[in-house]
Amino acid sequence: MDSISKEEPVQIKSRIVLSALLIVLLVGSVYISQLIFQEISQTYHIDILAARNVFSLSCFFYAIAFFIYGPLSDKASTKLLVLLGCIGTVCCLLLSVIIDYFDLYLVIMSLIGFFAAAVPAALFAYTAKNTPNHKLPQAMGIVISASIVGIIFSRSVIAMLTDFWSWQVAFAIYAGLITIACIFVPFAIKQSSHQSSTTSVLGTYLAAIKLLFDKTVIIFLSVGFVLFFVYLGLSSLLTFYLKSAPFSLSATVLGWLNFAGLSAVIGTIITSKLLQVLNERYLLIIYLLAVCVTVVTIGYSSSLFIIGLGIFSLFLFVFGLQPLVIAMLNKIVPINSRGAISSLYLLSCLAGGSIGTYLLGIVYQNMAWNGVIAICVVLAIVNLILALVGIQLIKSNHRK
Repeated sequence: MDSISKEEPVQIKSRIVLSALLIVLLVGSVYISQLIFQEISQTYHIDILAARNVFSLSCFFYAIAFFIYGPLSDKASTKLLVLLGCIGTVCCLLLSVIIDYFDLYLVIMSLIGFFAAAVPAALFAYTAKNTPNHKLPQAMGIVISASIVGIIFSRSVIAMLTDFWSWQVAFAIYAGLITIACIFVPFAIKQSSHQSSTTSVLGTYLAAIKLLFDKTVIIFLSVGFVLFFVYLGLSSLLTFYLKSAPFSLSATVLGWLNFAGLSAVIGTIITSKLLQVLNERYLLIIYLLAVCVTVVTIGYSSSLFIIGLGIFSLFLFVFGLQPLVIAMLNKIVPINSRGAISSLYLLSCLAGGSIGTYLLGIVYQNMAWNGVIAICVVLAIVNLILALVGIQLIKSNHRK
């Protein structure tokens, strides 16, 4: 920690600011298609529901890649991983605007997810290792909030730019923003002075796989999977629902409505405050019940104001749940497995979101909006039951 304490406060601040900016842009690049499915479908002359595969595949490859990069972040140069992720993402974004075939476009958008994951994986680990202990909670709070802001920022800005020009111009501008931020990487991100652990990369992967044999771990990973299945699946299909009658919203209006999702940042802050007065297990159940109510509110309301309030609440509770579930998982596993369990949890969440977007799209085709909401409500209740079972397992393990 001596080398950290010698670092100038200005250097620490500039590093954290650049890390947050890069996370906003690169995490956001995975979500850029979510509000413009209609415009993409018109460009490639495909069914609008087929366009959802752009986001579904990008999200899926992001999830897989995050777990691949996670163990590497302790072995490879942070600067190298960040530059690889930025350059790969920029190249794919620029390629995507000149591709004429939808299948090839899907491949390019999937690669965006793969490259983009390198940046948050590297910077989360780098921030944790290179920030003084007394500043660590604040620094990690900034980078976690940055990933949430990235989701909101990218979807809203791309939707508005698409309405003003086209999605191709929007993607090119977004690539330009990443390029500008990338220029500062060699100056702001220094090589960590910490030695990497003696465990091999293969050993790190094997240790992560061993965690999957713990049934309590599996249950809480499943909670994350189902939560994001509902949250990302529902929020993706909400685009179709609100662009059709009786709402018939434009991409710009959807972009502004999407800013309600900034409540996710509030959710993480509220959770940290509530944990000081409430047991995390009770809070987990309260939040999951709130998710059930929110899904019903969004699904069955005919008022745009109420739906907007529902979106605000959905983000608030879904992201308020994240530190809770991660904290509970960290208490279940050994200290030296905490990095692995965080990667596994993120993998579970994003895989759930990717699969949810795809499967709920099929439900939407066959059973319309009411069918999607009915399944989401059932899954939200199942998730509540899963959490109760997980809490009981933790209690029984403590008694032993």
